[in-house]
Amino acid sequence: MLFSVQKEHRHWEGWIPVLLLVAMLAVFCSSASSLEEGNSNRQKELLENALERSITQCYALEGSYPSSLSYLEENYGLTYSKEHYYIDYQYIGSNLRPDTTIIERD
Repeated sequence: MLFSVQKEHRHWEGWIPVLLLVAMLAVFCSSASSLEEGNSNRQKELLENALERSITQCYALEGSYPSSLSYLEENYGLTYSKEHYYIDYQYIGSNLRPDTTIIERD
């Protein structure tokens, strides 16, 4: 009986490194996914801030809000990845702040 118990113990010894490797890979993949999501949120936040800053700067310098998003791109240096984000820019009037919505593309 003693011999069979030792043999079973050795059988599990071979699986311990494999199980540890699988567990480490799972933790790594989970962490990478979490970092990617956080990075995406941060990029969207930076774009929101840049858009608001450009709109405010235009109003402060010209006395009216920009009539289009392309005006901000051409005159105030607003740049963003059009592959990753869509900006819905609704011009309301020269004295009313435009309504903006940033939508992430897939």
